[in-house]
Amino acid sequence: MKKFLAIIIIFVLVASCKKETTTQPPVVKPEDFSFPPSSRFAISLITNSTNVNLGSEFDTKIVFYNVQEVFGSAIEIVYDNNLLSIPNQSKLLIGPFFNIEDTSKILILKKVENLFGRASLGISYVRNSGLVSNGSGVVFKIKFTPIARGDTWIKISKCEIRKSDGNFINNFSNIQIDSLQISIK
Repeated sequence: MKKFLAIIIIFVLVASCKKETTTQPPVVKPEDFSFPPSSRFAISLITNSTNVNLGSEFDTKIVFYNVQEVFGSAIEIVYDNNLLSIPNQSKLLIGPFFNIEDTSKILILKKVENLFGRASLGISYVRNSGLVSNGSGVVFKIKFTPIARGDTWIKISKCEIRKSDGNFINNFSNIQIDSLQISIK
């Protein structure tokens, strides 16, 4: 009988023990900084789809194509604030074109002014860092939220790309600047 009671007690203890469940952290999808190739000397606004749904956030990437000796850049994006919004500055992401592994060697400016339909973006290596970026890549990614239906444009209204000596990159006056048309359904 004692043996039977001991088995029942052990069974009750084991059965009453709550199995520890571990909750897995949510899977965070890595940011997509891909862009189509181009042989042009250009600054382009790229999105996965130009047809977007009302209220559905979409990404717009600012891509530099075939640039050399880039030390820093300042860009102003304009958009129709009656149709689009950038909820906050955290929706302005830094792309991989500038190597920002060592954040002490980079300066970043991000400013959203939805009231005026404008986002100001700046990025530069720190003076005397000896760093420059070359080639093609995503400089910034902006997460827009459509707030009304209609057709609209996202445009680069101002842009400067400079070398470490403070001068514009070579042939800057010939760079092509592309806009982006969006249809909100």
